[in-house]
Amino acid sequence: MRVFIFFLFLFCICTNPLQALESTKEQHQHHKSQPKLLIIMDDIKSEQELLSLQQLGLNITPSIFPQTPNTPRTAQIARITADYMVHLPLEALHLKQESLKPLLIGTSKDDMRMRLQEIKTQFPKLKYLNNHAGSKFTASYEDMKNLLEVFDELGLRFIDSMTTQDSITSHLSKEQNRLIMQRDIFLDNRPNKESIALQIAIAIQKAKSKGYAIAICHPKRDTFRALKEAKERLLGEVELISPMALESFLQEKNITFYIRSKFQYAQIQ
Repeated sequence: MRVFIFFLFLFCICTNPLQALESTKEQHQHHKSQPKLLIIMDDIKSEQELLSLQQLGLNITPSIFPQTPNTPRTAQIARITADYMVHLPLEALHLKQESLKPLLIGTSKDDMRMRLQEIKTQFPKLKYLNNHAGSKFTASYEDMKNLLEVFDELGLRFIDSMTTQDSITSHLSKEQNRLIMQRDIFLDNRPNKESIALQIAIAIQKAKSKGYAIAICHPKRDTFRALKEAKERLLGEVELISPMALESFLQEKNITFYIRSKFQYAQIQ
């Protein structure tokens, strides 16, 4: 009988609503104090890639190609995820990408608006876009200025993938006193698991050093493997957040200029 009463007492303690509430508060405070890390997985174009990402059980944001003849089902794919971005092709200096219908330098604002309205119709929940390629376009002051104006009209936000050091977005951010988030680090430019694991460690360190960071990766086999192996560390040392959550965090801190970390490769010992 005493044993029964003892276990009943333990049960009452463990199921105490106040205790559960305190636990929830502690978890909230823990997340609030953690460094923020936004991980974007670019180049999503198939249902299998998106499902592989979801199976990781990590809050990583897929950036999905717009619907084109080369990527015909991406709008349907987006319906199976609650949160996504669009990976907007912009003109590159060297990369050939005609099949992806990139925006070219010299495109009129009317044509930009038409293209983005088309994309917004394909992806009704769309809020954030980042550039695919775009080393030529993002270095053009007039074209980026026009593009950002169209984004503003349509209620969209741009995240610079920083495919070139000549990107003009930092200049526009200062000139217009507007927040433009930028990629800090690529995780998988070197497509092997060991290198990707080290880049993940650097991304975590960058987030810790300044309070926030943005990392970009791609749906490659070794990327999925490295992220899976780093899952415990990612969940324990940083808070993985969405683009909207990161923007809100920066706004709460009155940050209007994104402090970008210098890109580096981890040194494999």
